[in-house]
Amino acid sequence: MKIQFLITFLLFDYVCFSQQIDTTKYKIEVETSEITDKYFTNDPIWLGADGASSIDLGNGKILWLFSDSFIASDSTRSRKKSSIIRNSLAIQDGYDLKRAPVKFYWDKSEKSPQSFFHIPGEFWFWTGHGVMIKDKLIIFLMKEKTVNTGLGFESCGWYAVLISNPNDDPSIWKMKYLEGSETYGSIVGSAAVLKDDKYLYAYGAVEPATHEVYVLRWTLKDAYAGNIATPQWWIDGKWAERKTKEPVPEPLFIGATEYSVHYDASLKKFIQIQSFGFGEAKIGIRMSDNLQGKWSEPMMIYTPPYMGIKKPFMYSAKAHPEIQSDGIYITYNVNSFDFAELLENQEIYFPKFIKLIIVSDKKP
Repeated sequence: MKIQFLITFLLFDYVCFSQQIDTTKYKIEVETSEITDKYFTNDPIWLGADGASSIDLGNGKILWLFSDSFIASDSTRSRKKSSIIRNSLAIQDGYDLKRAPVKFYWDKSEKSPQSFFHIPGEFWFWTGHGVMIKDKLIIFLMKEKTVNTGLGFESCGWYAVLISNPNDDPSIWKMKYLEGSETYGSIVGSAAVLKDDKYLYAYGAVEPATHEVYVLRWTLKDAYAGNIATPQWWIDGKWAERKTKEPVPEPLFIGATEYSVHYDASLKKFIQIQSFGFGEAKIGIRMSDNLQGKWSEPMMIYTPPYMGIKKPFMYSAKAHPEIQSDGIYITYNVNSFDFAELLENQEIYFPKFIKLIIVSDKKP
């Protein structure tokens, strides 16, 4: 199935802090495929999960990070006979989504399945994003706790985990957990993590619910050593430490808990992907010349089909530039507000794929 459209309307100036994408310059195509939608559905025990962030491990493999995951008790593929763990991961062996096998991991050290990332405490981890730094892997984690209001959970901080042997099988990873510093509600690394020749950059959003987006950085030397206590923030057009909550700096934009940011060399633009709305949401894109902005206003590119789902909601749209393709693969997750429907309907809760193709029509 292919949805193709040529965006033809004009660029308008905005009074607020950003502008619309100059859509007269780009031809945009969105492709969907039942083949790629089934990529994560073939394991008899791993029966779906939230999230789906990807990291190029640099050895022909891609690491996938998931949050709440169904782990079945047997091979009958029954979610009703499954445990729900707070996070899991997978290794994709190869960069071609249509050919590469994938293997799932969680903690199997006890009789019942356990979250892959966990430490003692009255909280749990949902996965953010990460990146390789030389021969080490750093992954950022959202610290979550149970509350009696709202959706029943709330972000209460962040951690990172530094893995010294990421090229080994995940079952024998050597992991060092690093508690995040005070970041005034911003859950660092809940979204995208990037690096350049000198720095590691981590995007997050203010929680709960307000979702102002900030980007923080560390030198690669400090991040490699696990020294993440004193990040620099992008504030008022410069990098600086933030030592107090007030005054509250202007955010880059209003985002979501989870989203992606990556650099597209062909467009010479940074691309930001996220879901917009609550319930039957849409997927949108922003662009920027620099990782710290200014970012364009979002442009909606895709609305998933929700037919046949009684109480759907969509979230956690993210791009995966590590996958070899003539476009950008994007995942999103469709869930149900009805838990019984979630248990019964295995067409939902597996990350689904679209492929975004952007061609610049601008003349040199």
